[in-house]
Amino acid sequence: MSLFSDIKAVLTPKEIIFKEVIQESEEVYTFLFDTCEPSKWKAGQHAMFVIKHTKIKRGIRPFSIASSPLENKIMISMKIGKLPSDYKNALLEIKSSMKMVIRGPIGGFYMDTSKPTCLIAGGIGITPFRSIIKDIVMREKDFKGKVNLLYVNRTGKFLYENELKTFINDDHIQIDFFTDDEELTKGIKEIAINNKEIKYYLAGPKLMNDSIKSTLLGHSVNKKNIRVDTFLGY
Repeated sequence: MSLFSDIKAVLTPKEIIFKEVIQESEEVYTFLFDTCEPSKWKAGQHAMFVIKHTKIKRGIRPFSIASSPLENKIMISMKIGKLPSDYKNALLEIKSSMKMVIRGPIGGFYMDTSKPTCLIAGGIGITPFRSIIKDIVMREKDFKGKVNLLYVNRTGKFLYENELKTFINDDHIQIDFFTDDEELTKGIKEIAINNKEIKYYLAGPKLMNDSIKSTLLGHSVNKKNIRVDTFLGY
């Protein structure tokens, strides 16, 4: 999307209605919202989420949208520790049918379907990729490409793991889970060596993104074929 489209989206607030919260693990929560009006976005984009039911400082935060546009719902996931911010406390206190506001969705972190693609996620950085993979599955007849998802988490706890494993049966998708950085790097090198035309999308902690980008560049991957999610809200 163009810069003009992003600006227009940010300047056009839309209400969403809280539906439910799912505790995925000890510190990871998924929040589901219904839209009050049709909302269009590309799988992988993020939006600004505005707290409306209570007054707090810094009541707006960016989050990747984890749902496909075809699911007709807004889904976000995030870590919430033992000492959450006022913003995350407010999210935990939200009740069914309460409203929030989103500005967006915005951003250019979405797939170029004309090229084979490798998605590399670290920890909760899986959120934009859940949107992308789900969108591919729901649009299967329209998608002719091939996607590799490499997902690393040292804890061995993978967000959306059970659902992601059901996507492996799709002919267009290959998903590998890693708990070790060296094994992840080995998998990345094998892909980079065998196909120079692959487009890479990286979403995770900055140190991970920087390290993987360096590895790819060291294996003659064109810088233009590497896209990094620089947005920090998960």
